[in-house]
Amino acid sequence: MDRSKDANPIILIPGLGGTKLVDARNGKTAWGSYGHSSYWPSTDKDNQLLALPLTNRQAFVKRKQNNVKAVSVVETLKISLLPFSSFNLAIYATIMKSLKKAGYQPNPQDKPIPNNDSGMATPVFEFAYDWRQSNADSAIQLNNFIDEKSKYYKTNKRSKKGQKFDIICHSMGCLVARYYLRYGDQGLGTSESTPELDWRGGDQIENIIMVAPPNKGSIEALSNLLNGYEFNHIKWLKYPAAVLGTMPSMYELLPRPDISLAVDQTGQDIDLMDPKLWQSMNWGILNPNQANILAQIAPSGSTNQEANSLAVEIQETLLRKAKLFYSRLDLKSKSPEHLRFYLFAGVGTPTESNVRVNRNEKSISFLNANSGDGKVLRASAYAIEDAMMPDMGPIVEWNNATFFLSNHLNLVKNNDFFVNLYDILMWRELL
Repeated sequence: MDRSKDANPIILIPGLGGTKLVDARNGKTAWGSYGHSSYWPSTDKDNQLLALPLTNRQAFVKRKQNNVKAVSVVETLKISLLPFSSFNLAIYATIMKSLKKAGYQPNPQDKPIPNNDSGMATPVFEFAYDWRQSNADSAIQLNNFIDEKSKYYKTNKRSKKGQKFDIICHSMGCLVARYYLRYGDQGLGTSESTPELDWRGGDQIENIIMVAPPNKGSIEALSNLLNGYEFNHIKWLKYPAAVLGTMPSMYELLPRPDISLAVDQTGQDIDLMDPKLWQSMNWGILNPNQANILAQIAPSGSTNQEANSLAVEIQETLLRKAKLFYSRLDLKSKSPEHLRFYLFAGVGTPTESNVRVNRNEKSISFLNANSGDGKVLRASAYAIEDAMMPDMGPIVEWNNATFFLSNHLNLVKNNDFFVNLYDILMWRELL
């Protein structure tokens, strides 16, 4: 018996960098493949395309936002080094193939929904989103995406009574999912205007399966913001710190104090979200060696001084908003009875922890711990309310938590994960 036909439709939410971004003007890839039809990392054109606006100047912001389009989940990343030489790296291809073998029907964005009456299997909807933006903004897009799919089911009388969806999310995609469940389409709000935590997004969801979630941040995000990001540790596939420093999502991945345990050279605790610290240390987009990149991504005609002033302003704004995002996501709240949370996380891979900052030498260092997946510490994935006081328990009301000896990306390729996944999606209700 094919249990997938009776299961809930699935929403797949990829993590940071898990959606292909293209230049809307010519279809050329800005993120998601490397080759003759793609912009190469760290070139002026790619920097200008990937960096978000440094200013609120409306004409500049509108032009920048309209230039980039999120088109699809990155199932396989193709790297073409020479005209006749290329290789592929599986990103989300393995999980999609596994779901298809289990009887589900992959349904990429903007494709017609398959008809179950004609024998087609339950669909897996790929949520392609602009992962550079705030996760609170992406949650609004997710809300609209799920509403659209839900209305289609109801209009065509294809949903069972009380039709709900299951969410499978990976890495940062889990932050998008959690924010959506709690706040729906309310967005981030401000310090004076707080969205209502009423779990409105949870009305249409039954199971949420989180894979390698950075629920309390990742120290790797701090490292990337300071030093730039090298894809797969390949030095010539590097994205500059100044470009990453324009992206709200990067700051929303910064670790909480109990995860980073950040201290200065005297052993005093420091606040990694303090804009003054970033300014005094010349971190990220303010690093003098990023001046050329900053000049590329600033509005045309900007002087060096004007570009630097814009960088200071955007960094301070994004740090402040990230702190707001933390406060919304870390607030303990009882979830609806029908909503079930499942965690799959990795352990056993050295993972950056314990941040040490020397203000005098303007240097930073990290210690390693064997309690994570190489990117996310176990305590962060488990969403411990206070990692220094584990008896306080987690923020998320887990129905089950499973840990594997696996690294961050390989968790979505792990056969043991798939066995447990199908138990949740199709088999558990039979027991």
